[in-house]
Order: sequence, then C-alpha cells, then structure tokens
Amino acid sequence: VHSTYGEGPPDAADYTIRSPHPLVQILREVDVLEAVRSYPHAGNIPMRNRQRLRNQGVETCKQRLHKCYTNEREENVEAHLQS
Repeated sequence: VHSTYGEGPPDAADYTIRSPHPLVQILREVDVLEAVRSYPHAGNIPMRNRQRLRNQGVETCKQRLHKCYTNEREENVEAHLQS
C-alpha cells in the first residue's frame, strides 16, 4: 500500500478506502443529506476513521484485509465439500 494522502511510507489510513471486493454504492442524495444533518459533526467521520486505523497500524489493517480473502476461500471450499 502506498499512501494516498501524501508521499512517504504506507499509511494505515489508506485502508479506509479499501474494500476486499468491488463495491458500488447507490445512495440517494436526500438520504445522505438527512443522515449528515442528523449526525453531529458528520464531517469529522473520515478523519476519525483514518486516525483510528493509524492507531491500529498498517500490519493490523493488512492482516484484516487478508483474512477477508482467506476466510472467503475457506468457506467456499467447505461449501463445495459439503455439496
């Protein structure tokens, strides 16, 4: 992982924008605006999430992402064996 937020070493904050699978979000603008208005300091959520992951570290984030792939493969193998 190379830092999206600047030059330098890998940044755990980059995992806030990673998904183990392709993702399409279909959000209605009116619903997003309502959610932002109803949640205090909604604008701080991305910054808080980046800081939380930085506190956990790159290795922890890397391991969690890897587990997503590993667990999925194990479940697929088990399902295949049971069928």
